[in-house]
Amino acid sequence: MKRVANIAFVLVYLVVLAGSIVRMTGSGMGCPDWPKCFGLLIPPTSEDQIKWSGGVEYSEGVMVIERDTLWVSIEDHLSFGEEFESTYWEPYAKHNYARFNVVHTWIEYLNRLTGALSGIPVIILFFLSIRSRRRIPIILASATVASVLFVSWLGKLVVEGNLIPFSITVHMVSALAILVLLVGLIQHLEGTKTLIRKATRNWIFISLLIAFMQLVFGTQVREAVDLALESNISRANLIDSLPGWWVLHRSAVWAIIAIHLMWAIPMLKNENFRNYAQITIAILLGQTLTGLLFTQMGFPAFAQPIHIILGFALVLIDFRTLIASKI
Repeated sequence: MKRVANIAFVLVYLVVLAGSIVRMTGSGMGCPDWPKCFGLLIPPTSEDQIKWSGGVEYSEGVMVIERDTLWVSIEDHLSFGEEFESTYWEPYAKHNYARFNVVHTWIEYLNRLTGALSGIPVIILFFLSIRSRRRIPIILASATVASVLFVSWLGKLVVEGNLIPFSITVHMVSALAILVLLVGLIQHLEGTKTLIRKATRNWIFISLLIAFMQLVFGTQVREAVDLALESNISRANLIDSLPGWWVLHRSAVWAIIAIHLMWAIPMLKNENFRNYAQITIAILLGQTLTGLLFTQMGFPAFAQPIHIILGFALVLIDFRTLIASKI
């Protein structure tokens, strides 16, 4: 069961990475519907496939873009004539996003495929936990399945709402919840805890709280960046366009570093926690460097997925360290 849990963790983390790349490239609406893409199981590879043509058999639910509008076929039919007629079509009612970019479409589609793939070990894990008849694994595996279903449903709402900002943050936090559940299950299956000082464990708990708050705050900053970019503000001028509260996210990094080092440095001497401490320090360094890239180089796109992945990693390593310890 532990091996399956590890596989599930890696795949879900890859989904987070894929989602970060979707955000980086602005591909979130590459597929305007869900779970299909332009009403197709396999996305279009050229604009011709989503343009109306005469003499083509269209299935119900297939989409085309005509007159700057996204149209949905209301029934199976054979098109005829040389001009688009709306007899067998209706405008897509859930949003009015009518653009096609083949790169965005396939990035979003691969993101969805990665998500679907990650569900396989999660389902296997659920059945293995049932077979084990152990209460904690059953609870954690069941909660993981429920969270995956919730995130999938939420992903549908995000697309149908044309990337409503707050829903994106909820989507990211929900993905983090899946990873936290898997980390908890992996730790439970290992079954070993190390005795540490109460003060040290308190610092770990505080670190976990502020790392989580910083991650949520960071998603809000990211949404503010998205809105600025949509307003055609150049990356070089992004900082000046951000709301004043974003400075709190930037400045909090020093408190986060200090609080983490309060337990990470002493833990370097603990054989059971040395790896956790080293990983934590490396993550803090990476977060600081990518943060500097944002402020000094105008929020370069390539640094965005790195920053969010490291933010997830910091929360998860804090959580793993906390539950692997006892007082």
